Amino acid sequence: MKIALVTPWENAWIPHYRAEIERRGHDFILTKWAAPSDSDIVIHGWADGSPSVAGAKNIVFLRRYELFAGLLSKIDWSKTHALICVNSWIKTFAEQILAGNGIKVPTYLVLNSVDESKWTFKERTLGNKVGMACFIHSKKNLPLALQILAALPEGYELHIAGEVQDVSVAEYLNYSASALGKVLHIYGQVASNGMDSWWDGMDYCLSTSITEGNPNNVNEAMFKGIKPVIHNWPGAQDQYPLTFNSVQEAVGQITSTEYDSNAYREWGRKHFSLANIERVIDLAESLCEEREAA
Repeated sequence: MKIALVTPWENAWIPHYRAEIERRGHDFILTKWAAPSDSDIVIHGWADGSPSVAGAKNIVFLRRYELFAGLLSKIDWSKTHALICVNSWIKTFAEQILAGNGIKVPTYLVLNSVDESKWTFKERTLGNKVGMACFIHSKKNLPLALQILAALPEGYELHIAGEVQDVSVAEYLNYSASALGKVLHIYGQVASNGMDSWWDGMDYCLSTSITEGNPNNVNEAMFKGIKPVIHNWPGAQDQYPLTFNSVQEAVGQITSTEYDSNAYREWGRKHFSLANIERVIDLAESLCEEREAA
């Protein structure tokens, strides 16, 4: 079969799709927007309205932003044979929207995939460095991170790696940290091949977002044995072993003596491994088998 993967970005999971598809004896095609017209399967990496291919089996990923950007209306659902979501809450929300518009399409939940070999594991203990890997903008709810930092005992530090997309948020963070007398470091964008070593200096992975799909930054930190401290955004409870609803709960999780690096890595292996890519290709093959049987 000819299996096309459509994604406009250089995502880390592209080589793994190529490897798995070619391992099974299929032709792999990578394109940023429109897939070839003779494709048997088209895997749309995002629900961004990339053109469906008539005669092919079109599989569409819905990750998060597309849902709230109104992009579902740009998809040709008559040519869509499967919708894959990476968040159980988003899956339910999308199903309700589709049903309300009389659209019937099978939906699946498949979490993101992490290449464990890219992330150096070590057993860790309690520490004072709280790390965040995220864009600096309002969706990441960084004022909550500052409030958590303020409530932590003296000596704790907050480190943020990520592109500054909203300067006003960055200025607020610096201003508030100074007013609170707390240590804050904003690194800006860190190259993807430098994140493994950056995380080595951290003891906790904090996520304070108001909304996420299935954030790879958290998944990758868990493979390194770093304790996740995750705000209870919609769908988080189904992805991670523990979430928090308040500043006090977050502080309690950070200062708790419970810290088990092996358990965090095993959680990652169970939920975010490359086996998730195999599940997607299994689905693609089954759709083609259904077509041939028909």
